[in-house]
Amino acid sequence: MTRSSHHGLLAGLSLRDLLHERTLALCSLIGLAAVLAPLIVLFGLKQGVIDGLRAELIDNPRSRMVVNAANRNFDQAFLTRLAARPDIAFVIPRIRSLNTEARFENPVRAGTVLRAELLATAAGDPLLRALPSLAPNQIIPSASFAARLDLQAGMRVTLRAIRGDASAREVLNFPVIIAAIAPPSAFGRDGVFVDLKTLLLVDGFTDGVLPASTMPADIADDPARIYAGFRAHARRLEDVTRIDHDLRRDGVEVETLAEQVESLLSLDRSLTLLFALLAGLGGFGYLISLGVGLYANVERKQRDLSLLRLIGLSRRDLVVFPLIQALIIAAAGAALASLMALSVAGIVNRLPLGGANAAGGRAICAIAPEHLVLALLVSLLGAALSAAFAGYRAARIEPAEGLRDA
Repeated sequence: MTRSSHHGLLAGLSLRDLLHERTLALCSLIGLAAVLAPLIVLFGLKQGVIDGLRAELIDNPRSRMVVNAANRNFDQAFLTRLAARPDIAFVIPRIRSLNTEARFENPVRAGTVLRAELLATAAGDPLLRALPSLAPNQIIPSASFAARLDLQAGMRVTLRAIRGDASAREVLNFPVIIAAIAPPSAFGRDGVFVDLKTLLLVDGFTDGVLPASTMPADIADDPARIYAGFRAHARRLEDVTRIDHDLRRDGVEVETLAEQVESLLSLDRSLTLLFALLAGLGGFGYLISLGVGLYANVERKQRDLSLLRLIGLSRRDLVVFPLIQALIIAAAGAALASLMALSVAGIVNRLPLGGANAAGGRAICAIAPEHLVLALLVSLLGAALSAAFAGYRAARIEPAEGLRDA
């Protein structure tokens, strides 16, 4: 007998025996599905809820933002060190908040002048995502400010800064082009993103250091320049808390969403531990049950198995016998559990639940194909371990046991 035909014989005998004991096999299969399906649903709920909350924070670029809480002196060396940190993705200086105000006039609506806060930006700014980097004569207004002043991309407007009082007032008029409109999540108030040199121009003019005829191109790079603050963005959500702690330890008071981020990460860890405990307890209980059932099946069929030894099957073949049956039960049970879990997930995701996930259109229970494959692999591995217990007993059956009972 060839090896392939020998293996086919073992598989055929195992399958026929399983069909003969189909009631017991069906009970074992349903038992596995009853344990595994809730675990898959629980894991899907964890993934859906946590991923939804994480996506909301990630989608909001301000969630990874770190800004100084009060004006103080920051030199270029500090900003360079901050930008060099591997957990920092972006850093841009800030000036004193008193000097960040400018007025804008839409020439289409002559006489309509509105104030907005100026914010420096540069290439790679997470607040502006894929929007183009700015030239000194370009701006990107916030969504709310663009709506109030009826601004559109490509439009030419006038940036205006004023210093002095009514008796000696000087005005800086600087024509700029709207490169794009910022997304609503970038800035919730009336604001305008500008090139750093444009911001420094307004700052210097307001302080009386620069004349009204100065242009952004006239602003030279000065390594000794002192800034009043900074805006930084962490590379990952997990980095926000560490950056917050490090800067506060160095005496820099910052404003971040570290508490919200840490709460989310803590919830993720707690749910992961809970799932591990429930999966371990349920899985271990089922594996013990399956192993005992296979062992009892071997004990009950000692005579039949010993006769198989008489006709030429080896000890190894008898070990494989319960293994094949366990793998068939595990595969069928995992398939049934997957169908049950997907059905439950479909019902849950259609429920009119409130909360961020439902509002954002995300699945409350997210079961991906790889999760089902993982459940199948774990089931097969657990079944193999359980079958080893019964296989050990089957391997100890001697051919003579069948002759004594003949």
